[in-house]
Amino acid sequence: MNKVHQILHKRVHIKAWTCSQLGFDIHQGENIPVGGLCDDSRAVKQGDTFLCLPRAAGQARDFIQQAIHQGATAVIVVGERIPCPLPCLYLSDMAALGLFLRRYFDTMETATCCVGVTGTDGKTSVAWMLRHALARHLGVAWSSGTLGWVRSSEETYELGNTTPSLLTMHRLLAAAHQAQMPAWVMEVSSHGIEQERLAGLPFDAAVWTTLGHDHLQDHGGFECYAGLKTRFMNQVMSNGGLAVVNAHQAALIKRLQGSSWKGYMPKGAHLDVSIAGRLHQSDMMVWETLAVGQVGLQCHGQQVVVDDVPVGLFHAENLAAVAQVLKYQFKMDLPSIASCLRAMPAPYGRMETVKNTEDLQVYIDYAHTPEGLQACLKSGRSLTQANLLLVFGCGGNRDVSKRAEMGAVAEAYADEIWLTSDNPRDEEPENIMGDILKGMHAKRAVHQYLDRGDAIADALQVMKVGDVLIIAGKGHENYMEIKGKRTAWHDATWVRQCLLDDEGQETICS
Repeated sequence: MNKVHQILHKRVHIKAWTCSQLGFDIHQGENIPVGGLCDDSRAVKQGDTFLCLPRAAGQARDFIQQAIHQGATAVIVVGERIPCPLPCLYLSDMAALGLFLRRYFDTMETATCCVGVTGTDGKTSVAWMLRHALARHLGVAWSSGTLGWVRSSEETYELGNTTPSLLTMHRLLAAAHQAQMPAWVMEVSSHGIEQERLAGLPFDAAVWTTLGHDHLQDHGGFECYAGLKTRFMNQVMSNGGLAVVNAHQAALIKRLQGSSWKGYMPKGAHLDVSIAGRLHQSDMMVWETLAVGQVGLQCHGQQVVVDDVPVGLFHAENLAAVAQVLKYQFKMDLPSIASCLRAMPAPYGRMETVKNTEDLQVYIDYAHTPEGLQACLKSGRSLTQANLLLVFGCGGNRDVSKRAEMGAVAEAYADEIWLTSDNPRDEEPENIMGDILKGMHAKRAVHQYLDRGDAIADALQVMKVGDVLIIAGKGHENYMEIKGKRTAWHDATWVRQCLLDDEGQETICS
């Protein structure tokens, strides 16, 4: 059991329900109490109720047998009727399971405001900044996603997935409900939507940041991937929830205009919002000023300037999304919104500054899609009149089609490029770099290093004061995955190590 589940098991108090008390009739055996739920047959303990989710053909029976061997006393099967020697509850689909879990955890009347954030890029940043802003406004707020379960700036626990299992999500909701948590912001991944890990969760609002190319190999192409995001937003809107959509993303607007909730959606500097199931243009505008780390807010003729926010053009759009949720969902006025956004810390690994005494502008970013890399490099270009340097690679066993596109983006914006490894997994790094190079046609040299540390060290050696160096792809990650093994690796830590000599004084590494 991981740390999150240990905490949730301690904090979430469950009544001794029977299936009939929860409104469900057991189909085999007597109506025994539902024990502790477990959705991993390997982790079942004596007396647990095993939750058997839809599986590939033949696997469900094997998992049920393993759960019985581990000591399960009852089974809940979703999606199919499998013969079972234990008392067994059959549920038709994940929606029925979501309802069951709401009743089981007694969260049908929760007051926790749930906000979902989806999109190819920007999910983590928006969720991080919205949680931070809401914690200032409400005193406390949670978020969950790529950076883990964030209970406060000082208390974070790894989740394993951006959107973890349905059972974990409902345990988090139960913990939030019992703690009287006023708000929970969660990242919503395409895999989470497709596998229905959000079934039954009561979303009050949703944000769609961007639509680009990612995980296409898992979803059968771009249309299927985009359709998952659209489906999630439509579900929130159909239930009367607030939806915030980036108006600069024409593809998002077109898809939601084609849904049953039609509305006037002009393009402009605003984000568009859904109110009572219809789409409208927001009356709040957010823009990046000429000063670094500063944005302006305008609403109904009133203007304010917000200082000390994360740098980057894309962060201005992320802050715009946060501001819309604060205004329309939490009914905050402009001065209050500005106060919550002021001195906003950058999310880990999202255009994160690596502080140093050499006056070098080094940024770590998680950009791993063509669109994300372009946004990152545009921001880097706006920060320098000198050279823009880039270290990046592409992950192995992932969408091959985006590699050449990322190479083309890198060549279009960066003055000097270092190609290197980025979680090659089961592929050879040389082959991945070869795929990236297919999109690069300029005659200037591109440095190639199999070792990521060597690539970063060389870029730092070349770098001059006034240049900007962006190290993209891994962001907050603290590992490198090669041939099924993860070894410790952290870009920002390595940069700091390179900038320190043996006496502990910062200098350019050699």
